[in-house]
Amino acid sequence: MKEVPAIVLVALALAILGVEIAALLTKKPGDTISERTRALLGIRPARWWRPVGILALAGFAGWFVVHIVFE
Repeated sequence: MKEVPAIVLVALALAILGVEIAALLTKKPGDTISERTRALLGIRPARWWRPVGILALAGFAGWFVVHIVFE
């Protein structure tokens, strides 16, 4: 698999940062990435799939740490 150029990853990070800054400046509830993630995973407001969302987030976080540190 071909490597993604660093400029693409930097551009993606800057785009995400721009969206987050815009959300913080507008101060509308539910606009930030963390708030959208909580809603998507059913964490807040609580949805019936909340346990699955929490497990998915914890599983991804655990995998990501191992992937970055040890691979």
